[in-house]
Amino acid sequence: MRFYVPEWDDAVDAHYDFEHDELSTLDRQERDLNYIWDIFEPETTPIDGVLISREQVEETDRKADRLAKYGVYDDPVLSVPNWLPTISDCGAWGYKSLPFPPYGNEEMLSFYKTLKVTVGVTIDHLVLGSGKEEGRLYLNERAFDGDMTKDDIPDAVTEVVDVMTDEWPEEWPAYVDEYEPTIRTDANSEIEPFTAADFQGEIESVLERLSQDPRAVYREDDAEFRYELTLRNAQEMYALYQRRDYPFRLMVAVQGWDSDSYARAAEEVLDIGYDYLGIGGVAGSPIHDVREIVKAVGKTVKAFERDHNTRVDSHVFGFAKTEGFETIGRSGMSSFDSASMLRSAWTGGGNYRLDHDERYDAIRVRYPSSSANIAESVEASLRSREVLVALRAYDAGGSIRDALNDWHSSSVDILPAVEHYLREHRHDNQFDERLLEVVEAAFREDFEYGRELQASFGGDLRRKLAKLLREDGPEDPVPFSQYSDLLKTADEIFDQFPHAPVLLNDSDIVTDYDRVWAIVREYATWVGDDDLLEEYQETLRERPWDRCDCPLCREESIDICIFRGNDRNRRRGFHNTRRFYDEFEEDLPKILVATKGTAKLSGFETVENYLRDEHPEFWEQTHDLPIAELGMLDASGVNEWWDDTPSMASFDPDRMAANIGEQAARYQYLFLQDDDGSIDDAVIEAAREKECAVETYSDPADLREQVLETCGENYVAGEDFLPHPPELDVDNLDILVIDQCSGSKDVPDNAPVFDADETLQFSREDLLARDNVPGIAARDLYTGRQQANVRDAVRRLRSNGHDVDRYFISAGFGLVGENDYLPPYEVTFSSMNVSEIRDRSGKLYIQEDLQKVLDESDYDVVFFTLSKDYYTSIDVDKMVQRVKADRIGVVFNRELVEDQFDNIESIPARTEDAKRHGTIVIGLKGLYMKNFAKQVDNLETIRPETIEELCRYVDDGPNQTTLPQEKS
Repeated sequence: MRFYVPEWDDAVDAHYDFEHDELSTLDRQERDLNYIWDIFEPETTPIDGVLISREQVEETDRKADRLAKYGVYDDPVLSVPNWLPTISDCGAWGYKSLPFPPYGNEEMLSFYKTLKVTVGVTIDHLVLGSGKEEGRLYLNERAFDGDMTKDDIPDAVTEVVDVMTDEWPEEWPAYVDEYEPTIRTDANSEIEPFTAADFQGEIESVLERLSQDPRAVYREDDAEFRYELTLRNAQEMYALYQRRDYPFRLMVAVQGWDSDSYARAAEEVLDIGYDYLGIGGVAGSPIHDVREIVKAVGKTVKAFERDHNTRVDSHVFGFAKTEGFETIGRSGMSSFDSASMLRSAWTGGGNYRLDHDERYDAIRVRYPSSSANIAESVEASLRSREVLVALRAYDAGGSIRDALNDWHSSSVDILPAVEHYLREHRHDNQFDERLLEVVEAAFREDFEYGRELQASFGGDLRRKLAKLLREDGPEDPVPFSQYSDLLKTADEIFDQFPHAPVLLNDSDIVTDYDRVWAIVREYATWVGDDDLLEEYQETLRERPWDRCDCPLCREESIDICIFRGNDRNRRRGFHNTRRFYDEFEEDLPKILVATKGTAKLSGFETVENYLRDEHPEFWEQTHDLPIAELGMLDASGVNEWWDDTPSMASFDPDRMAANIGEQAARYQYLFLQDDDGSIDDAVIEAAREKECAVETYSDPADLREQVLETCGENYVAGEDFLPHPPELDVDNLDILVIDQCSGSKDVPDNAPVFDADETLQFSREDLLARDNVPGIAARDLYTGRQQANVRDAVRRLRSNGHDVDRYFISAGFGLVGENDYLPPYEVTFSSMNVSEIRDRSGKLYIQEDLQKVLDESDYDVVFFTLSKDYYTSIDVDKMVQRVKADRIGVVFNRELVEDQFDNIESIPARTEDAKRHGTIVIGLKGLYMKNFAKQVDNLETIRPETIEELCRYVDDGPNQTTLPQEKS
């Protein structure tokens, strides 16, 4: 499994000066830039490839020309290392508002060849739905250059038609002629502006008129058009690709609007002949939609692989959610891409990541506002400088007060030195330049305190001085008073500093944390970030940068946890990507599977053909494996299954060991099939020296079994690693019931009843130890209708030989067993909003305790008989994933959960269902449980859907429905 990161010019200054907040050079073209692959060593780089979209390549003419000249691997700026594969696509999100992709198939093949990428992707068009009632109307934005604007389009149009405006290309590709010849105008022809008259009249007349207009495209069913156009491009591009010997692999992109449409598209393109399939259009989609789509496509691909004895790689575009790793792994995906981990460093909260569940807010130390006057700018710069000094002292464990005083003392001389320098040098030849950037750079380098001036007093002051230097000259001098006025203003502001040390005089401030918090709190309030105070406290208290071993946090320490400018924020993005990649490797291990080639290799065109014919048992057992990369071993290392065979086959053991060692550094496991012991020990040792575990097998079936076990326990659950509904024997079921507390409770008269605050402040044991506080078993305390029905069901199941454990989610005390004794209390989640439920659940450790029960047990069936608010308290969408893949989980009214997981069944329990069963909603889940207990022993096996049938069974007397799979 490979993770690709999109290339969006995410580079940092390799020699950035954190101490003074200075770039290494003010000219970006001269700057030494570091991308993520430059920051890390090859074996620890937290990506496996780079996605390069045409949209990004052509963002500027300079970049487009450079990449066209050098390609992505030899480009002096981008300089992607040769060991990182690259995927290039059209960037469909960039033209989603256009009626057609702006590129032709042959044009894109030529583009990929020019860029010298590893993989090129077919042209797709995002399926955005069919629009409103009357469909979708595309309008050329360049036709709004007259008096009419987009906002002037009548509501009568926009209310029934999805209007999409964008700047159309000057010339459309030739294929557009087949669909909309009216818009294929000459590139130099003038575009007539829209007028109000173009949109007046009955809506049908307006749309009919615009459908023939060269400035508009109208479609009634745009989703179907985009879907079919994407498939047509796949067909045509494959035919063009096969006619020539292109140096890249071709991936087909599929689109759709639901899991079925994606699966149908996958079937079509696989029949065309593609061996690499990309799922497009899911970026930003809810996780439940992505799971459904990936699962459907994965099953389609695996069925094709097994039917045709081949292998197909699959990619998910724009997806990087750790909670989806299980699905993309078991569905057989080969790769995915996302920039979300990088972007999360400067978008939203929780922008410093340790793992999926542990994130912190970087401390925002702001630059002055662009609209600030010089006095405001200098004050903001001095305040931010104080905070940075305090933060670094806190990080280093030094005296914060001393650090602040030292900074102030060293800054006292800066402004007088500036004035002296300007009087002596303002007419120097080095300042006789047209570009301000050049003048400022000369001032920065020549003036002794050039960097300190910006660090403390701000870039705005230095730039204003540089502007005066550019205008100044011996023949036409600028009045020195203009310099003096700027410096005087800065000096007056500086007289108010040091500001922060005064904050440390409070007697309550005794620790380094107290000191830094006093300074950060006051600064955050001053700049208007007081809504982040609680998050900042946690960051400073926990010091997460100390617990990260990535090279960025080791070298730059707390600066990675400071929100300030590109060079900190993007480095934090690189850090976040590294931490995400650690989770990725833990959940989806990096596995390489290979067998050694033979002299017959040269007789085959591809590695796949060779493996299938010469190593049929190995191929049969490995060609459909998930997660792993698969290939053939020779002196060059492992050649992947889709590669052409090498022109000159060599099996020199020294070269083989060297190359395998280099490859193995990127993997955690290497599985080798070696039935004759011909793989040299040096090859194995070379991989192990790179901390890659190596296992060899003579029997390919044993190898397959071990690979799946390494992937995770759910990969060996049942007969197939693909998600599938489990089938369980009914005899002696182990059942877990997660019930909830009820509003009605059996409490003795005159007994004290504890409230929400008391049940949080004191433990159960403390409350039970008080005088006159009775201890009541949870099974007896809760007397609601549901709880009574569940109690009866549990008794019946136990009497029939099944093992049943029952727990309650208590809003007062968290997760409690049915035999646990509780004091009387009155707390319910039903009276709380979502954030209050989550907060209280966290304080009661409900999720942690329930996860422990599920992880440390092996229940056959788990019933979550909870209402909506109690589902929130356990985060049910996440919790059901703790039910093992070969076991069954049962929820109620959670159809989205059922659609994502084959082993989870959601049973409707709403008003209409309650009426059908002659009860009310509040007791229906319990009644379902009684039905299950009554009927389950009539069957030999159960599947998820069987449980729903049992629960919803209604005995209608002589006309009753026969139960599924009834015992004879």
